[in-house]
Amino acid sequence: MTRHAALLLLLASTSFSADAAPIPEVVEAMLRDASADELATVEKLAKRAAPDSAKEIAALAKEIRTTRAEAKAERIASQGFFDGWAGEGAIGGSLSSGNTDELGVSASLNLDKRTTRWEHDIRLSFDYLETNGTVRRERIYSGYTGRFDLSGDAFFSFGLLSFERDRFSGIEYRFTESLGLGYRLADSDDLSWTVEGGPALRQTGFTDQEDENRLDLLGRTDVEWKPSSTVTLSQGAGFVLSTGNSSLYSKSAATAKLAGNLSARMSFDVLHETDPPDGRESTDTITRASLVYGF
Repeated sequence: MTRHAALLLLLASTSFSADAAPIPEVVEAMLRDASADELATVEKLAKRAAPDSAKEIAALAKEIRTTRAEAKAERIASQGFFDGWAGEGAIGGSLSSGNTDELGVSASLNLDKRTTRWEHDIRLSFDYLETNGTVRRERIYSGYTGRFDLSGDAFFSFGLLSFERDRFSGIEYRFTESLGLGYRLADSDDLSWTVEGGPALRQTGFTDQEDENRLDLLGRTDVEWKPSSTVTLSQGAGFVLSTGNSSLYSKSAATAKLAGNLSARMSFDVLHETDPPDGRESTDTITRASLVYGF
């Protein structure tokens, strides 16, 4: 519980006079001091603490949101290309010894920037697993997605460039380029949900068979939900459909704030190839426990 919520619950136990329509000063101060994540909760508790000022509290909360949105829009409009980036770095690992000596490392870096019309999204990740001196997994991924709003905040066009390498799945390299359209089903501080799709070019170099160049169909969706100010749940899923080998993936994660910018995350990935090279499994799964630093 935040200090704002605790104090407001204390105030709620104290009755205000029936003619006290103006917002109590301490309640107004808490509303103005609340962060974007806290404002909805503080507003709700403020109405309980001062029910005779409920309409005034709702109006003030709306004014605060509008003022902050306008200030954010002005700040974004004046940014240069290298300004306004936010992101997170995550690292996780495992180490065991005895009957089985195992070393596992995972690391990722995500960068995001959103302007009045553009959204830039950069993803880098690395997974490595060694068991008894033998490498079992070594996967590298890097990708960029640019989105341009076409109609308000709902429809957008996108462009995607990505590179991946997973030799233990038989892929020496794979480049993917895609252009398409998308739609924002939800776009708020608490919930974001996008769907997008379009044609995709893929150039794949296999470790033990002929290389492929194909025109495929790409589709994906990403959902992020914040049920509270300290917990974030996310789910991403997508596919690249092909007349040959098709690829499907699912990425699920739960992130909880620990202190400041530091969080803990549990995630589960599923990677599936419908027609993998001979001798390879069609499905890989990766479970991670990571520390995440946001900036």
